[in-house]
Amino acid sequence: MLFIAFLITIIFTFLGWYASRDIFSPFVIQPGVWAGLLLLYYLVRPDFYPITHDFPIALVLWCVGFLSAAYAVFVWMPEKRGLVSEQPLLASVQPSRRLIRVYILVALVLVPFMLIALIRYGLERGEVNLFLYIRMASTMEDYDKPEFGLLNYLIPLILVSLILAFTYFKSKWALTIVVLVNIASGFITMSKTAFFVALISAIFILYSQKRIRVRTIGIWMVVFLLFSVWFQYVRMLESEQEKFSIGNMLSLYTMSPCVAFDYYAEPLSAAHPGEHVFRFYYAIMHALGSDVEPVRNIQTFVGVPELTNTYTVLHPFYIDFGLWGVFIFGMLYGVFYGYLYKRARAGNNIYFVIYAFFISYLALQFVQEDIFSLLSLNLQSVVFLLLPFVVGKRAGTKGGEGKEEEALPIHKNAKAYGKD
Repeated sequence: MLFIAFLITIIFTFLGWYASRDIFSPFVIQPGVWAGLLLLYYLVRPDFYPITHDFPIALVLWCVGFLSAAYAVFVWMPEKRGLVSEQPLLASVQPSRRLIRVYILVALVLVPFMLIALIRYGLERGEVNLFLYIRMASTMEDYDKPEFGLLNYLIPLILVSLILAFTYFKSKWALTIVVLVNIASGFITMSKTAFFVALISAIFILYSQKRIRVRTIGIWMVVFLLFSVWFQYVRMLESEQEKFSIGNMLSLYTMSPCVAFDYYAEPLSAAHPGEHVFRFYYAIMHALGSDVEPVRNIQTFVGVPELTNTYTVLHPFYIDFGLWGVFIFGMLYGVFYGYLYKRARAGNNIYFVIYAFFISYLALQFVQEDIFSLLSLNLQSVVFLLLPFVVGKRAGTKGGEGKEEEALPIHKNAKAYGKD
């Protein structure tokens, strides 16, 4: 059954390319990620438990639900009639460059402050491996670490400033600053995902603006792979470094989530209805006095037989609602990404930057679910993305900016930037 699922993802990937001719379309990324992953699985044959349970059928239902809804939205959403024929919210408005600069400045101050605070705190504790300490501090809620309070609400500005700067600024200084800030921010969590999210957003924007080619993307992916190997090594204990293997690391981080889902995800096993998918709701109700605590985003480690604690994007939908949940929420994902992509492809400013933010979640489907589980962070990020457009509209859309920072083409298929 797994091989059949593999063939289906390959077919869907080629159909997506034929329909969109865009490697960053959801019609290519969504099935393409799984096709590439399963190809790697069959080539490498990792020493994991064989996938023989519900993962293949869940994957097929996820892809069919996602793509059927995404294609329906993209093809049948009317262009010149009905509600969507009206100008989408703030579509014709250019963002306030001044506010984007403020974002960059805040991120430039915030990241070094938090990183230095973590390093100093680790040194005071006498930590031998600061990389490991910072990683543990970022993943364990009860770990001894400095508290940043309200500053945590400014963390979304780090990625938001990169997306807006790469979309609207030509200044090499501005772009260099946001790149360095996002690289430094990855060391705050010591998570490879943080680096990848910033990288994929930047690459998508540059490719859409015809500033890089596919070959350049391939080079940067190789660089990221080499960096990930080094990064994984330096944050390990000395005893673990002696047993470190590049092949095992790559297998563990790419293929083990599928095996973990296949063996440890139990359908309809949630203690409370939708407690994983609707974690945001449970968190709010708990803050208001409910006895039901929200589930933790960091999952339990399980053996496949190597230890892993990621279960793919399918996990929360499956354990909360079973296979039907995987299919239905796959359709909701498809509607969401299909609509964003259609608006972004048409050259719509707002939807382009929002799609640039959410595109990494599609690329990381094989790891975990991030839209619902990180809903609070996502809402904060969207608000920060929209705010410069709101301010730009009130300021008359020009904001007193010079010619040097005129917006670059928003998408390779857009006829003119800023026109819908």
